Amino acid sequence: MESNVWKAVPNVIGKDGQAFIVTDGAMSTFLHQIGLPLGVLPEQLNLENPEQVRSVHEAYVNAGATLIQTNTFSASRFALSRVGIENQFFQIHLSAVNSARQAAASQAAVFGSIGALPVEFIHENALSPERMEREYRRQIAEQAEALLQAGVDGFVLETFAESEWAYWALSAVRSLTNLPIIVNLSPDEIGVTRDGMEIGHAFQWLQQAGADAVGLNCRLGPYGILRSYESLHLEKNGMYAAIPNAGLLHFEEGKYAYTGNAEYFSKTMLDLAQHGVRILGGCCGTTPEHIQRLRKVLEETVFNESSTQSALSAGKGEKSGETSVSDLSETPKIEAKIELLSNRNQSLVEKVAQKRTVIVELDPPKTLDCSKFLRGASILAESGADFLTLADNSLGSIRVSNLALAALLKQRGIEPLVHIACRDRNLIGQQSHLMGLYVLDIHHILLVTGDPSRFGDLPGATSVFDVSSTELTRMVKRLNGGIGFSGMSLEPASRFVIGTSFNPHVRNFDKAVERLRRKIEAGADYIMTQPVYDVKLIKRLAEVAKDLTVPMFVGVMPLVSARNAQYLHHQVPGIQIPETILRLMDEAEPSQALHVGMDIARELVNSVLEHFRGIYLVTPFLRYSLTAELTRYAKSLNHRSISV
Repeated sequence: MESNVWKAVPNVIGKDGQAFIVTDGAMSTFLHQIGLPLGVLPEQLNLENPEQVRSVHEAYVNAGATLIQTNTFSASRFALSRVGIENQFFQIHLSAVNSARQAAASQAAVFGSIGALPVEFIHENALSPERMEREYRRQIAEQAEALLQAGVDGFVLETFAESEWAYWALSAVRSLTNLPIIVNLSPDEIGVTRDGMEIGHAFQWLQQAGADAVGLNCRLGPYGILRSYESLHLEKNGMYAAIPNAGLLHFEEGKYAYTGNAEYFSKTMLDLAQHGVRILGGCCGTTPEHIQRLRKVLEETVFNESSTQSALSAGKGEKSGETSVSDLSETPKIEAKIELLSNRNQSLVEKVAQKRTVIVELDPPKTLDCSKFLRGASILAESGADFLTLADNSLGSIRVSNLALAALLKQRGIEPLVHIACRDRNLIGQQSHLMGLYVLDIHHILLVTGDPSRFGDLPGATSVFDVSSTELTRMVKRLNGGIGFSGMSLEPASRFVIGTSFNPHVRNFDKAVERLRRKIEAGADYIMTQPVYDVKLIKRLAEVAKDLTVPMFVGVMPLVSARNAQYLHHQVPGIQIPETILRLMDEAEPSQALHVGMDIARELVNSVLEHFRGIYLVTPFLRYSLTAELTRYAKSLNHRSISV
């Protein structure tokens, strides 16, 4: 941190003298944890309860943050107008800076936080591109002027999904001041912004436009941001930031929560530091504990060339472990036309009552090129998969409609099982969607709540949730009785086979089983679980299933690398991996990690099929060769004693 531009910011020093800036963590989610009602703009507290805002700042300073951000992320005049307090614009910014300054004392610098304008600003202002840019710059500049008057030490411009918006904001602020400016992009996918610019090029563009530091924050979480940085060549003297969420937002046991924990967060942030990132902190879901652990690992670590190379080599090793599975099994040649699965009209429930049944999940593609998906579907069908299940924009990620793909599979004689999330459709759209499935002769469905859209590809999208998955189950059962959601006759009745999901990785397992029983009472015909990696848990599920009236399909997903295992365990909602398996994957040579992962998967398949006739295989990263191999393996087994 030799540049005078950073002189106001205290450094955190590693054992070898390497200097870092540690920022604070989340403001909004932390306020919600201590009582701020959902739907209340956190910036309102700058006037209504400045003491509470100051207490959050103090918690982060006490945890070790050397740079704290004002509570002004969503304080543009446009955002404030949404709640009718735009006339208090300047008072809100002045109070925000005062609260932060009082908490910081001499221990931390105070940077003004300016977030990207909400997507509603774009949607509600049908302006020409030139006028849109002018208005965007004006909104940002007005915030910057208010923060400058209040006396900030610098600026953090953050959560920009599009590089152009970040450039507009940076240009507006840089025209007003020579104070340090950090610009953080927040892409939806690793390596590219929403408007299609590669992250490395976007960084260079912003640096040339006057950014003192560039970085990534929010959406991708620690693992996604690490992956993004590993694909970049960082300038030796450049200043780079990483401010990820605690993990991925999901709905668990009746409330929203983030995956991962403070220990995993700090370890991943240490990897980022080894890679050359010098500004480190937390975004949504992080707490003072995350920041305290982050500072501790930075102070206790020696950062040298060999350790940096070690971190880089780990990334390269994973890639080498993900290249090919041709040595695992020969990919079968597929004829142009796939024969219909035997007994096409037999339902999943009827089939699993008679013989071993394999469901395989294959994610719909994110682009309009469906050739790889269809090729994978054909290979899986040839391998013996009885049903292919298609997610419904899981994790809020936009994909090709699973209804359209299910229709294509049906044409090819492959039986689809379609997920239906409560998130994206109101009841009108939901019944219409279901009626469309019926017309297309698609009758197997899995009803799920759906991951919230806030941290998906379109964070401004509305999460509908007219009903819960249990209520939707009850309503679809009425469709099977010939009665629509409104009470009108359908003529004829539908014949959906209704599935429900079950997450066994919860703190209160018995309570989760009670909720599962209510779903069955509502009309669920079968159960599909999240992927399970613990043989003891499989046995526990078998005990539960004995008392249920519907079949259960236990999930198994192969691990492809040590990093993949760590990511699933810490960042994917509903997945937990035992320490013994994490250690096995960590100890495997990168070139052998995939083989180890497949060996673990086969053992899990063995365990599941000792207790259940049905199994649910999840395809990682569209690598259908792996689940095709496991499908053939599952079909080849001949367990005599199947209890469920």
